[in-house]
Amino acid sequence: ALYSTYVVRAAMPGLPEALNYLPATSHAVFGMNVKKFVASPVYAKLEETHGTTIANDLADFIAQTGVDPRRDLHYLIAAGSADSDRGGRGAAIAVGQFNTAGITNYIYARKTPIKVEYRGATVLLIEEGSRLEKGVVFMKEGEIAFGDLDSLKAILDVRDQAAPDIMTNPTLAPLIQQLNPDEMFWFAGDASSIASKVPRGERFGDTVASIQDLAGTLNLDEAVTGKITATAKDEESARKLADVARGLVALGQLAGDQEPRIADLMKGVSVTQDKNRIVLKINFDFSLLDQLERPRSARKVA
Repeated sequence: ALYSTYVVRAAMPGLPEALNYLPATSHAVFGMNVKKFVASPVYAKLEETHGTTIANDLADFIAQTGVDPRRDLHYLIAAGSADSDRGGRGAAIAVGQFNTAGITNYIYARKTPIKVEYRGATVLLIEEGSRLEKGVVFMKEGEIAFGDLDSLKAILDVRDQAAPDIMTNPTLAPLIQQLNPDEMFWFAGDASSIASKVPRGERFGDTVASIQDLAGTLNLDEAVTGKITATAKDEESARKLADVARGLVALGQLAGDQEPRIADLMKGVSVTQDKNRIVLKINFDFSLLDQLERPRSARKVA
């Protein structure tokens, strides 16, 4: 099997080098530390509850490729941009240890893809109905990109230094630079490009449209912790955003009158404002999610 050696050389210490391949024209970026997630108690719970289903779904893929995503997928990076004609486009890059030949054979065994040669790479386009919109390209050993053809070409342009990367984006780069690389999930977005399309005059429409950028993190461990930071166009807009967020928290607290576990969960949610920025934080014990998932009768017996 042709497995790669996973080496991290990143624009940001602790993040995959694949981050450097995302185009500067992106409006949003997302990252997932897959290895950290698989090692978490949340995934252990998923295995306990849905282990048979997960194993069955992966069995054929593992048998034919020799790749087990639970073991061989290390990190996932994705980026997208708003597209008025098609509603949006984007691509993701999987980083890990992959049997390139095995995965290629697996694709051909199901449907013969259309080959598109671009910048020394071969994009395998998979037909969906009568359209050829999604594709896969092996960037190099240990990196596989998948998404629509235009987005994959944009990534290959950046890889070959024919186009600027996401770290030159004036909105997203500062948000990425503030990240802690140990986060399990993270995202950053240029919200102005999306919020500007929100209909004005509708309830909360003007408030949402005032958001300039967003960034957030989420960690699922013994405690569920996360933070979302939104920057508004001015301090008054931020105050309105904070009021909306606090109102939603208050609704959750009212629901807690009927369900004490929800009340406990909402105690771990806070909203603060600092000039034109608002920060929503969550911090509660993971066991609360497990208790909420169980039927009320089972909780009473427990």
